[in-house]
Amino acid sequence: MTEILDCLPSERRYTPEGFLIARAKLARSGIQPYRASEFSDVADNPMRILSIYRPPEEVFAPESLASFENAPLTNDHPSGFWVNTDNWRHLALGSVRNIRQQDGYVVGDLIVQDKSTIALIESGKVGLSAGYQSQKEMTPGLTPDGQPYDGIQRNIRINHIALVRSPRCGPTCRIEDSNPNGETLMPDTLTPDQTNETTSVQPLDAATPCHDCNTIQQHMDALTQTIKKLEAENQALQEAAPTVRDAWIADWAETVTDAKQLMPSIHTTDKSCHAIRHEVVSQLYSKQQPVLDALLDGQTLDSADEETIKHAFKVLSAMAPTQPQPKRSDPVLDALNTQLTTDSDPLNPQAARAQYIQHLQTTYTA
Repeated sequence: MTEILDCLPSERRYTPEGFLIARAKLARSGIQPYRASEFSDVADNPMRILSIYRPPEEVFAPESLASFENAPLTNDHPSGFWVNTDNWRHLALGSVRNIRQQDGYVVGDLIVQDKSTIALIESGKVGLSAGYQSQKEMTPGLTPDGQPYDGIQRNIRINHIALVRSPRCGPTCRIEDSNPNGETLMPDTLTPDQTNETTSVQPLDAATPCHDCNTIQQHMDALTQTIKKLEAENQALQEAAPTVRDAWIADWAETVTDAKQLMPSIHTTDKSCHAIRHEVVSQLYSKQQPVLDALLDGQTLDSADEETIKHAFKVLSAMAPTQPQPKRSDPVLDALNTQLTTDSDPLNPQAARAQYIQHLQTTYTA
């Protein structure tokens, strides 16, 4: 199967079982943006954008590349951001193999075995994002070509590869594809009537036929407009008024505080507000199922949108028991209350104050 893949560097293939096989760019070296909240629970400004450098010697280290091999494919990153033996059966939709370095990228062969995920890919969801652990060194510096960065990632170890709409490493991290309509190009095995005499392989340097150039151009134009819109939104965020920034910080701080109250053991580093809320709601679902089912209104936790999860999280936070605050004592008021309960004479503030002073002298005089 590997030999056939080497003959078709950028086309999708389907096995007789219907599995999809395609080459894919999985990760790259260089600088990538991260929010400060993804690196520390105590960031001074959790919404600040950091430039994090991934050196080639770390991305393409033998141990890093080895961790990609047979990594599971997921549809978006899991809510807990980790695939393990407890959730693998529900999350793994395929895998990657034949990992290698190529032109500044980690490249591999993607095998997709889940029918609904194949349909997502055929409809245009082709971005790829790696879920991984790394050692963070928050020391500013310059890349060899002079680009400034805020920190470095080292000892990168892959846990999974997620199929996403907008990869952090950019639109080039994706399923490589010169055949977007998804036609079956070549089966894994030849049928009895496909002999060497009747089967031909397209030369590597031959032009790929354009099945529908107009449709492809329309997709490219739509992507260009989307990129422009995202760039404008990013610029607007960078120029946001301090009140907007403060609102983001307040939301992040409130989310972390409420999450810690509901789930003291939760780890919020490297997680967005939505991921934190989703994890809390998921963990508390069995205890609060009637309430959460009513809030979800027929949706599952995985299919619920961000606003629904946020509302459910706020309801759980409101339901959480709060620690009673100790009642502060006012000595003069206590003296007045003593008069009220023990004396028949009208309340006398001067007498209450004198009684309070006498009490202090009696208590604290050796």
